[in-house]
Amino acid sequence: MSFCRPLLLPFHAPKVPRKYLATCSVHAFPNASGRINTGKHPFGGLHTRANTLLTTSTPVAHPTIHISKRVEPTTNIPDTAESTTNNWNNAESTTNNNPDNHVEDNKLTLAEYDEQRARDPKSVSTLSVSTYLKTFFSAAKLDKLDLAESVVSDILDVYEGTDESRCTMLVVILEKGLSFLKRETVLRMLQYLNETSVSRFDTLITRIDGNIARRMISGPTIFDTDRPFLRLFYPALLQRLETIRNPKFYKGGVFVPPGIIYAAFAAIQKLLSMSFTEYALNIFQALTQIGYIPSDALRDVENSSDNPSLIMAMAVIRSCLSWKFYALAASIMTETIIANPTNQSIINLNIDIIHSLLSTKDPSPRAVSTSGHLIRRIHPHSPVPDSVIRLFYETAVVADAKEEAEVLYAFTRQDRVDHQYAPPHNAALPWLMDHFATTSSRTHLARTLAREAVENELLIPILYRARFIARTAALGYATQARILWERHAVGKDRAAVVGNSALMIRMVSLFWKMHKTYLEKATESEAQKEPRERIEKFKKVSEEAADLAERVRTAFGDHHAPLEKAQHFHLTSFARACFIVGKLPEGYQAFSHLLSRREYPDLYDCNVALSAISQVNPALGEKMIRQMIAIGLRPDGVSYGTALHYAVLQGNRKVVDSMLDHIRALDDKEVSSTTLASLIRVTLTLEEKGSLEELRHMLGKIMDMMDMFPEVSLAHTYLGKKLVYTAIRAKDGVLAYNFWKRLLKKAAQWDDWEQQSLRHGIATLIREPSFALPKYRNAMLLQLGQRKRKWRSEEDAPTA
Repeated sequence: MSFCRPLLLPFHAPKVPRKYLATCSVHAFPNASGRINTGKHPFGGLHTRANTLLTTSTPVAHPTIHISKRVEPTTNIPDTAESTTNNWNNAESTTNNNPDNHVEDNKLTLAEYDEQRARDPKSVSTLSVSTYLKTFFSAAKLDKLDLAESVVSDILDVYEGTDESRCTMLVVILEKGLSFLKRETVLRMLQYLNETSVSRFDTLITRIDGNIARRMISGPTIFDTDRPFLRLFYPALLQRLETIRNPKFYKGGVFVPPGIIYAAFAAIQKLLSMSFTEYALNIFQALTQIGYIPSDALRDVENSSDNPSLIMAMAVIRSCLSWKFYALAASIMTETIIANPTNQSIINLNIDIIHSLLSTKDPSPRAVSTSGHLIRRIHPHSPVPDSVIRLFYETAVVADAKEEAEVLYAFTRQDRVDHQYAPPHNAALPWLMDHFATTSSRTHLARTLAREAVENELLIPILYRARFIARTAALGYATQARILWERHAVGKDRAAVVGNSALMIRMVSLFWKMHKTYLEKATESEAQKEPRERIEKFKKVSEEAADLAERVRTAFGDHHAPLEKAQHFHLTSFARACFIVGKLPEGYQAFSHLLSRREYPDLYDCNVALSAISQVNPALGEKMIRQMIAIGLRPDGVSYGTALHYAVLQGNRKVVDSMLDHIRALDDKEVSSTTLASLIRVTLTLEEKGSLEELRHMLGKIMDMMDMFPEVSLAHTYLGKKLVYTAIRAKDGVLAYNFWKRLLKKAAQWDDWEQQSLRHGIATLIREPSFALPKYRNAMLLQLGQRKRKWRSEEDAPTA
């Protein structure tokens, strides 16, 4: 006798002594014969083809959802279920002894199976059990899930073996390949097992109850398979819970709840989502009876609401936290908080879930992502404590969940968020800055983070202090980089900043370039006889930048003095800084110390020397690169980029063309974002003064360069703006849009006035009647955030 026969074995759930829960009534349901069951089994009658859909008079709190009818297998299912205890080997033997099984299938490949069934589906009807199973798991292993689904369909629809063999295959697939199958397919398999071999169905459900619940009913989303699946699973679940012991009887060790407990909690969530409160109550009462809903969970919520669904949901959430079903608790909370956003008990419970998700021993990116989702959900109704925000960032570092941390940081820094949330601290601060500066497309967040570090005087850990400032300088945030360097270049921990080679090079490069830029502006302003105040301002900024660059270089040299005994890397870095600021004799002197110690230069050393030589004569720099190749030292993107940079500055077109050819021949891994950016700048500098046609041709070449190195991330807002402006000047809306989408859409602040002007300029070109891609016009305007324009005539309107 099976617990899937609800008329024979009705289940009477115990009542929970809660006055609120007692208000739930059990509705009557027609069974297959048309009679009324008054609550003994909510689905009524035997599970047959004539079984009707669930109906309920409980008000549904969701939009109307149409549930499809049960999935009907295409095989002829016998009216009476046959009991079988034979194992897989017996089933295999039975199949192989079938005289109709004449196909030689021991070495049937996936391609042969697919081709054979495509010609004639019945041609695979006599394959052996082992061949079906081997084909299914091979297809699943190779991620050919459509073929795996087809194998199951063949087993159900065309297989000519015994029902015993078919059931054996279905059981094996459900036990080991459940995650590869669609819900509809799993439902058909379970329906067949229930109608054909009840004993196998009961045993299977007992073994995979937790996994089947995760696959079929976990989550609040309502699928067409939910009702027919619950017809099968609900009575089995209630009967199975009667056999579970109270957890207080387990002594010693770490207790892990059986899978049926997770399945029961998931079923309650699904039933509440479908507004079947009375059936959720039956499972809830059964769980309470066997002690898997702790008394604390009920004590905390019984006075918080008069809504029985809400009471059950909150009690189940606390129970899930108690048994460490954190993901399920978060899933139930997501739906609960949408329906009851202002309930303080729910808000407090939401904070508890976030703490639990973030306090696990080995947090996963999914747990961090779920926590961030709950934080954003609860924010409009109650600000999240700063301690939770800091814990979120700390856990994101452990789980290496960069994208999730970026999403939360971007959310908390939006203008519409009126609460000032805590920034990352300790190791999370430089970790997030590294992400913004290297792998993120929203580089404007790096400026926001650097500004917070300056204005709030955030404590940057000593080990990461130099790297944080170096990242800030590399992104061109001169004001923040200067303040941070001056703040940390004094005191007992100053050595971590002033003695760092990478930071020194970044600071000297940034401020020396700034010095030359403003000096050129002052010269141009004098030539154009602009106001004296403007000229003096440019000169002052230029002098201050040069002074800071010299202070950084000198502090580094003093820290590592005497240079004769300095380490190799420190000497080459100091020489490079000397070459940048034009103090060539000091740079050569640093190199002489290396040679006197008989330390032979590596590629980095050669690149440093190359920068000095190319600065004096680009042709000599090109000659040095050829010599490097001759002695077996392969130049990299930095080598070619250095020679290219100085060749452009001095107008040496021959060297420029030579270096461009070398760079285009490099692999993706040898080209950095800096090298590619330099290559694009060179192309712009050489050809931006041509005609409109030449400009379009040049921009097309730049887009081709970017396509040549798809793995190189170009997070350069300034370069993106220059390319878009050039494309607008060339009147090419397609290229302007593509450059914007690739370089600026995520990297720049959306509400920045300059970005708004850029998008407006692109939209103006797209709205032109002569636009090259009219059928994409509306989609592009939507991406740009521009309103749809009323057209002057039907001819001007975009085509579909």
